[in-house]
Amino acid sequence: MTDSQAKSQQPASAKLAGDDEIDLLDYLRVIWRYRWMIVVLCLLAMSATVVYSLLKPRQYQAAVTVVPPLDILQKESGGALGAMNNPLVRQFIDTTTDSISKMYVEILESREVADAIIDRFHLMEVYEKVEYRADARKQLQENTKVETTDGGAVKVAVLDRDPNRSAAIAGAYIEELDKRNKKLSTGQATSKRVFLENRLKEVEARLSKIDNTLSREVETQEMLYTMLIQQFELAKIDEAKSMPTIQVLDPPVVPERGVPRGTVKKGILAGIAAFMLAVFLAFSREYVLQARQRGTGRAVSRKEEAPARASCGPA
Repeated sequence: MTDSQAKSQQPASAKLAGDDEIDLLDYLRVIWRYRWMIVVLCLLAMSATVVYSLLKPRQYQAAVTVVPPLDILQKESGGALGAMNNPLVRQFIDTTTDSISKMYVEILESREVADAIIDRFHLMEVYEKVEYRADARKQLQENTKVETTDGGAVKVAVLDRDPNRSAAIAGAYIEELDKRNKKLSTGQATSKRVFLENRLKEVEARLSKIDNTLSREVETQEMLYTMLIQQFELAKIDEAKSMPTIQVLDPPVVPERGVPRGTVKKGILAGIAAFMLAVFLAFSREYVLQARQRGTGRAVSRKEEAPARASCGPA
């Protein structure tokens, strides 16, 4: 028998021992030999994944979309909203809308808003396995998706096991956004009002120190005082305004259907992962068996060589 014939009659396990002898057919033989183990592991993984996905509580998603109010854009653009066909005006409005939307996103994702939502809906008790407030914030962040659209709108989507609570939380996010946005706007108006109030006190003090009521300085200070009074009254009006700083485009509604679980997709992915693991285990087991066979073969060859050496020894 020639060497090539002997090699062709070797089993796949023996061929796997030599790296130069391996081909695709040898791999397929190993997979076929362990086919039942591979099939069982794939079925178990897919079944467990499907059962786990079906047993998980169904999630519901409610969404709300907001945009900056037109009066804010009107103010920022200097009253040029009517000239929308002008490219420069359009570019300015797009830039302004984008900056306002980014500010909205920053506010919505802030820790202050998250804590307000957690306290308002008692999420420390609602979320399972939550011991610390930081864990509740993380869970709320995972259940909430805040994104901006190409048109400059801001969309907030909230997942929850209770459809009513998901819609309520989505609406609460917008309420908190409006509240904090008003606070920032009111803070600017308050600073302006305080500045004007201090200036009025300074002008009053100067007028009280001037003895000659007919001097030119008195006239100047009185004109300044009159102007400051007007500005002061306007500042108080701006500070007292409670206009909404956002405009709701799509209000949140209670979802009627749950979010798709993706059971089929998860089952297929689990089957693919299990198949790869099972093939790895099959080749690992085949490698161990080959190593044992090689070790046994060496031991047998040594036993056969020992009598031969003894017979060739000196008489």
